[in-house]
Amino acid sequence: MNTILSQSPIFKGLQPPEIENLLVQVPHQIRHFHKDDLLAVAGEEVKTAMILLEGKLQGEMVDFSGNSLKIEELIPPQMVAAGFLFGKKSRFPVNLSAMADGEMLIILKPNFTRLLSLDNRVLNNFLNIISDKAQFLSRKISFLNFKTIREKIAFFLLQHYKSGFRNIPLKQNQQSLAEMFGVARPSLARTIGELQREGILEWRRGEVEIKNAEVLKSILQ
Repeated sequence: MNTILSQSPIFKGLQPPEIENLLVQVPHQIRHFHKDDLLAVAGEEVKTAMILLEGKLQGEMVDFSGNSLKIEELIPPQMVAAGFLFGKKSRFPVNLSAMADGEMLIILKPNFTRLLSLDNRVLNNFLNIISDKAQFLSRKISFLNFKTIREKIAFFLLQHYKSGFRNIPLKQNQQSLAEMFGVARPSLARTIGELQREGILEWRRGEVEIKNAEVLKSILQ
């Protein structure tokens, strides 16, 4: 377990023996779960720090009409709901469910506070994690502000575009992007096809070539 934890952002810079020494001083437990288990419901209080050791989780937001929007996928060894552990309203913002069997390291909030006080590296790592989460959610909100798929695509690509560098590496496939944008995959694929036929971009596996950045920018105006 400590080998996995040494790869976790919360323990960045620490060796397995150092992590073991810290955990000996902090009560914790391992929670096992199965695929399709609902691990938390939006609005439920966040009482523990959770680090995913094995498996895969997803955070999903459901509106009053029953429509769902996948907010994020979590893979080991990420922290779960790190940005919502502290604060006056420390509650899960989304439903958390398991996409595969797995297990998590669970530390009650008071014990996690003690862990942070034991090593400044862990404290700094945690601050970086919650800052990154805040920036991620800010970008997610930005996508929701755009009404059309063309606008969402343009905003996403221009975030990564630098003048003189036309090719943008693309880690996500179209399904992942559709979930990020909150749209259906066929609709996304159709819009990408339109943008290609108009000569604005060329969408290839693993990268996108911006052929006309000015037209792409005009979509957002």
